[in-house]
Amino acid sequence: MNSKNEIHPAVLVMETNMLAAIGDKRITAFRDLINDNNRFVLKAYANKQGKNQWNLICSSIDWISVAIRNLHSFPALDSNIDVRVMQIYSLISSIDIVNEAVMQLHRVFFGHSSRLQPFKGEKFIFSERIFDKDDNDYFKEIRACFGAHPVNLNGEGKEKRFASWPYEEFTKSSCDLEVRLYSNDPNKDDIVLGLNIKELVAFLQSRYQYLDNISLEIERQYELCKQELALTPIAHCRDMRESVDILLKENESRFNNDYYLSTLEELALLLSTHLSETELAEEVLKFKNNLEPLIEELRQNLQEVNIVDLQHDDLLNPTSNIESTLQYELPKFYSCVLGHRRYEDPLFEFYLKRINEVSSDKYQLKVSDSDGQLLLKLKLILTNIS
Repeated sequence: MNSKNEIHPAVLVMETNMLAAIGDKRITAFRDLINDNNRFVLKAYANKQGKNQWNLICSSIDWISVAIRNLHSFPALDSNIDVRVMQIYSLISSIDIVNEAVMQLHRVFFGHSSRLQPFKGEKFIFSERIFDKDDNDYFKEIRACFGAHPVNLNGEGKEKRFASWPYEEFTKSSCDLEVRLYSNDPNKDDIVLGLNIKELVAFLQSRYQYLDNISLEIERQYELCKQELALTPIAHCRDMRESVDILLKENESRFNNDYYLSTLEELALLLSTHLSETELAEEVLKFKNNLEPLIEELRQNLQEVNIVDLQHDDLLNPTSNIESTLQYELPKFYSCVLGHRRYEDPLFEFYLKRINEVSSDKYQLKVSDSDGQLLLKLKLILTNIS
């Protein structure tokens, strides 16, 4: 057996280049996918057959991120073998976290069927195996013997084994570290188990890359859900206000997109609002009638479950040169009116005064106006004043 303090240069390198190449782009892209697609995953899995699987998904993604970033920045191995052994156990633990989290995600999106279990029975990664186990179970043996519970290992039947302190390769030339597994059976010989860091990294890569398979399954489920939702027809209605009410309910059942929700709520408010100023009646009617293409676009997009940016959004949100003059006041105005915070902002009357000044007092925004009336008057200003 080698001296405990002997340094093996090949071990110290520890394939750091391979680890450095394993970055967090894949898990970041996976996280983005989970949060994308109109939050399909959240809505489908927050209560899946009475279980909150969304929390499991979030936990798995977070811990994969932690482990991958740790591995990407893994330090060079220490010259002291005891410190080095614990560093390698940290490496193994990080790989184990990734493996377990990926398998949890697989079970969420593919189910628990053993028939669908990935990597089952595969023996591609670990070459000098001393146990007849597949890669998944063989990795668990390495994890146990090199740090997880080396003083409490299962042997054959009721046999117990105990690992020696790890030492640099002695009997297996391809290994970076070895342990001897002692038995509590006096008639059993020691077994030598080797650890090859390249193989550990290969095991990590195969499991980490499996996120791509899970991503494809999520996309498949999302597209299938869209197709099923699109089969339910959305009723037509000649009255624009009633159409908006119908679309609000349909949006809720079709992912309840925040952008579409806020647009529909604003349309509902404007279409149900009337102004007492008779001189503005013609402008109001024209503005409301011009909203019809936007409402039809919303209906068509929701029917096809094609939740994209609205091409007719400018009909509801016209642009005007006065916006640059009111770049401070307008955001505050919207917050007060759409957020129902007018009584919380002591400058609310000032915002109205500034808007009236810029619009030459034509529309007379007043504190006594309702939120809908104030919003409608502002839309008329932005539409008619260039």
